[in-house]
Amino acid sequence: MSKPELEVGNRKNIYKLIEEYPGLHMREISRRTDLAMNLVRYHLDQLKRYEMVEVIEENEYKRYFPKEGGRRVDYSDKRYLALLRQEIPLSVVLYLLNKGKAVSHSDIKDELDIAPSTLSYHLKKMEKKELLEKVGRKYRLREPKVISNLLVKYEPPKDIIDNFIDLWESLSLS
Repeated sequence: MSKPELEVGNRKNIYKLIEEYPGLHMREISRRTDLAMNLVRYHLDQLKRYEMVEVIEENEYKRYFPKEGGRRVDYSDKRYLALLRQEIPLSVVLYLLNKGKAVSHSDIKDELDIAPSTLSYHLKKMEKKELLEKVGRKYRLREPKVISNLLVKYEPPKDIIDNFIDLWESLSLS
């Protein structure tokens, strides 16, 4: 990585983070690098200018993906990765993968302890991106094998997984 655009330490760290976890948004990058939002915005703009990263806008978020190299993300994977970088959708996906069958809104809400309206918002978003499908009054993953492979290939940030494991263990002990 001896490109002149990556000689700045903070920019290099931001790029490495995007390579490791494609699909993060600016606030998450700021949090993980412990850099101010304005500084992160500046470096992301520079990476975009030098065509090192690709930006996908989704509602209120801009998500960043490496544009070259070994961690380049296929277009079809980006729609799922944007969701899998969010704690609630990731928790729902992991829960559904574990269940291996269609599950009701109520079961998901109770098991993951998510407010009904918050869960509904995320389920609709996941349906719209074709990650989930509704079967009667239940939800299931549209392509569980594809999602499993994505989670292996583009592992979610460790702290998000740790939060889910802590939640899951607390539910199992109840």
